[in-house]
Amino acid sequence: MSIFQQLGFSGLGIGPVQSEDEMTVVPIVGPTRGDVASPQNLQFRSTTSYGTMVFENKDDEREAIVPSNYMVRGRGAQDHAMSGSGIIQKGRSRSFDNACCVEESQGGLLRGAEQQDVLPLDLRKALLDTGIRSRNKYNKLWGKIGGWLRGLNLGRGGRAHIRDFYDAPAISDALENFAAAFEPVENQIGAVILFNGVPVGIEIMPSSEHWEVYWKYLIRGCYGAELVRLKMLGKIRPSALVLPNIPEGSDDNKVEEIMDNFAAHIQQELLPLLEDIQIKTQTSLDQTGSMTTTLLRTDSDGGGDLVQQGDEPVYLSLVL
Repeated sequence: MSIFQQLGFSGLGIGPVQSEDEMTVVPIVGPTRGDVASPQNLQFRSTTSYGTMVFENKDDEREAIVPSNYMVRGRGAQDHAMSGSGIIQKGRSRSFDNACCVEESQGGLLRGAEQQDVLPLDLRKALLDTGIRSRNKYNKLWGKIGGWLRGLNLGRGGRAHIRDFYDAPAISDALENFAAAFEPVENQIGAVILFNGVPVGIEIMPSSEHWEVYWKYLIRGCYGAELVRLKMLGKIRPSALVLPNIPEGSDDNKVEEIMDNFAAHIQQELLPLLEDIQIKTQTSLDQTGSMTTTLLRTDSDGGGDLVQQGDEPVYLSLVL
């Protein structure tokens, strides 16, 4: 039984496979799920104190979902990240007091965000611990950030300052290249992300509209950042998925046939890997309006957030 069947997802399909360097993205396509506020109606407002993030849902008819480990950054203020995902009621604002400061040596409160991202994969794993996630302590991630940056020689004296990574020119360029290489496909609502053929994350959004907005933060800040770090540390073997050869002069139908066959092959190879992922524990975290958030842990020390609306799963963010 695949991870999708375990969690009650149905009607999912596989889109055209994308590959760049050691990363492969297998798009998940499907219909809109649930009745969730448009991402344009969800706004980060401010940090009212260190470790507190305030969001507003401007939709008076639908609840909103803040993606798991959503990160906001701005000059001259302390950058913050969510400890998990969040639900905001119709037409309401909500403060999350268990957020993380992600710069060890920066003061100042945010008023809006200049840039949005999602925390890197390995730091997200640290927040699967419910004791860390629920703790109202703004500096709770600094030790993990310091360890994540160790060995990268960014010239900042070992401080737990995540901006040192994202703002390094060569790294910033590499992350933007990933964002450009993996563009959303038609009807895409999610993806399975692989490093060297091994699944490292599964993301599913409520709709293709949500996917188009949040995917660039995931591919750049979370998965792209983790891959760049691993390559800088020499911890990943250089390789790339070899896409099928398209004979010169092939018409559109022939190209579509070749890529469909390739996608079917990838799906056949991928499904056994997804069947190896088993949910070990499920912990209910929050119930707001019609939505429920559950923290999942897998048998391989991965996990993440599942949001259901009624009995229907509408959002999944799983790091493996």
